Amino acid sequence: MNAGYTLNRRGFLIRSLAAAGATAGAGMVPGLLAPRSAQAAGALVYSGFGGSYEQAIRAAVLDPYAQARGIALATATGGSDVAKVSSMVKAGRTEWDLLDAQGTTLAQFAANRLLEPIDPAIAASADVFDRSLITPHSIPWYQFSLNLFWNSEAISGELQSWADVWNVQKYPGKRAFSNLPWFSLEVALLADGVPKDKLYPLDVDRAFASLDRIKKHAVFLSASGLANAISAQEVVTGIVNLARLKAVQKAGVKVRYSWEQAVFDIQQLVVPKGAPNKENAFGAIAYSLQPDSQKRVLELLGYTPTLKPVLAGIDPKQAEDLPGTDATRHKGFYLNADWWGKNGAAVSRRWQDWLAA
Repeated sequence: MNAGYTLNRRGFLIRSLAAAGATAGAGMVPGLLAPRSAQAAGALVYSGFGGSYEQAIRAAVLDPYAQARGIALATATGGSDVAKVSSMVKAGRTEWDLLDAQGTTLAQFAANRLLEPIDPAIAASADVFDRSLITPHSIPWYQFSLNLFWNSEAISGELQSWADVWNVQKYPGKRAFSNLPWFSLEVALLADGVPKDKLYPLDVDRAFASLDRIKKHAVFLSASGLANAISAQEVVTGIVNLARLKAVQKAGVKVRYSWEQAVFDIQQLVVPKGAPNKENAFGAIAYSLQPDSQKRVLELLGYTPTLKPVLAGIDPKQAEDLPGTDATRHKGFYLNADWWGKNGAAVSRRWQDWLAA
């Protein structure tokens, strides 16, 4: 697969596949329903992140699956909101069937016992690149990364480490970070000299002390907020989801990025306890782990597949610029979801207090 082809055609593919799904929905599939209607109809209610991401995920996986199964589909947002999912499950009123969860969210769901166990047959047949990443509740779906970036019109040369980002004397300007504590604490420790293979368990006090030194030079934003700030050239360096950064690049903003000290994470589709249509949800998970589904996620979003045969089929040149391949994996590190599952609630409270101070 040619990398330029993949990125340049992304918008066209999203529109084409989404249109195909909508056309199919008008025929054999009841179509896209409101969540409550879909729940009552025995369909599938997916809760993710909305926007262009949802459009691509529908085009790559959900619409083709609903068409093949002959069921209706509804979408919602907020599926990564641990407090909201917890409230639903504990009240016995789960409204969603399928949630889109990254590593830290998955760990918190699991720690709070909010998930249905994965169908063992699905786990047994999943030929993923690292079976140790399979949990009792999930199977790795795709890989993504957050990378160090810089505006090449504001900064000459190359930044090679988070210590460079913290060097405001040499590289003046506003920094941009995630408004979530995960990712932020890790890069703060790297900037303070902690080796990437010695990060966990996180030294939380040391991380916040490092963040104290950069705070007045920084903004802390959502994923979309980060992309907007980079597009508007309001920040000169920081951390961002690589797929979003590539979209900014494609729009003409002069930004570059490094694979050194990149943060890798795993995305999973999971089923909340009490899901009204959990069998359809398990079917969607199995469908997402088919080679063609993973290839479409790579084409539409630039995220790296987890299936070994699909990984093996990626053009070596393209693999050099994808998260979690043999070419990039050794340059960064994987977020430790287990640590965040055990410590995320306490650290998040401290994080919110620190942001507000």
